[in-house]
Amino acid sequence: MPQKKTTLEIIKKINNYWQQENPKPKWTFWDAAVYYTDNMEAYQITKMDAYKKYAESWAEENRWEGAKSKDKNNWKYTYGESDDFVLFGDWQICFQTYIDLYSLDDVKDNNKIFRAKEVMEYQMKTSKNNYWWWADGLFMAMPVMTKLYTITGNQQYLDKLYECFQYADSPMYDKAENIYYRDAKYVYPKHKTINGEKIFGQETMEGNLQVWPKFWPTSL
Repeated sequence: MPQKKTTLEIIKKINNYWQQENPKPKWTFWDAAVYYTDNMEAYQITKMDAYKKYAESWAEENRWEGAKSKDKNNWKYTYGESDDFVLFGDWQICFQTYIDLYSLDDVKDNNKIFRAKEVMEYQMKTSKNNYWWWADGLFMAMPVMTKLYTITGNQQYLDKLYECFQYADSPMYDKAENIYYRDAKYVYPKHKTINGEKIFGQETMEGNLQVWPKFWPTSL
């Protein structure tokens, strides 16, 4: 195993390069927001203030929000890259970074977690439990709820998390192989490789979102 000093040097080298090559804040969809969760971990390890400031600039540029729709009647949680998909986990992972930044403040600024609480509290008050229907959604959304529970002490966050996790775990987890399917579309034996094997990493959508199975939720 590498020495701690060597590992820290690698982390700094990679993260410094990324931030130098990407000076402009990106949007808050998963492909950008996943990086910021790791950046915050790098900050916790290195205590390099530049990493914290980089995250803050991104959060401020995006007004401490994910998907920005204010009309709750149109909030959706299927796949979508527009601002109506507020309840879709790919738009919620940004809240992890916002909560981390909030937690680092000596004087708490509730504006940093206002949208996170608004979205997740709305979600946990619905009767729906099928918000997480693909495996990486668990990584994106579950920590938001545990972090908010830590801050607020509101047990509903954990109760709703457990309810939604049970739903996600049921179709996606293969007990025989001890691993998750990517999502319900690829559960064996309905879907298998040309050699009849199970599919765990396949993400191809066959160029048409309409092929998604009925298991996947519609909008609220």
